[in-house]
Amino acid sequence: MTSEPQSPDTLSRLQQDLKDVVDALTLLGVKRCSTCRKFFRASEPGSLFDYGEFVCYGCMPDWWSSISPRLSVAEREKMEGRLSSWLRRYHRAEILKGEDREKRTGPSQSEFQIVVQCTECRGSGKLLEGERCRFCDGLGTVCIAAPRSVLSPKDRIPPWEPMS
Repeated sequence: MTSEPQSPDTLSRLQQDLKDVVDALTLLGVKRCSTCRKFFRASEPGSLFDYGEFVCYGCMPDWWSSISPRLSVAEREKMEGRLSSWLRRYHRAEILKGEDREKRTGPSQSEFQIVVQCTECRGSGKLLEGERCRFCDGLGTVCIAAPRSVLSPKDRIPPWEPMS
């Protein structure tokens, strides 16, 4: 390879070619985390959280702590509902109630926790009959705890190797 300086046209063409490759991967069912930039199979719905862009499970805690303060209350409540459903459905997240909630108040290194509006009482703490909501113990919020794990190698797209 020569060490000649790259012209702006060559760099522009290389950038466009790279964009075309990423677009082609999307057509093949591969999506990219907007935070760590790694590729994941789109056929595995739990691998990426879709909020208009994609975030992988491994990036979730840092992403959430950076984006949640910038959201309006309405946007955040909507996002929390989607996120808690995604965490419970695909990542073994649990709703912490009563003693469990008191014992595990702060997130440990092994957990990602968020407190979200209770979907059963819509944050009021009361059910239609005026009774205390049994899902959130009348608090109006529930604590969701998910294991903070690194994705296994099978969940990531392996790096491309040149064909011989």
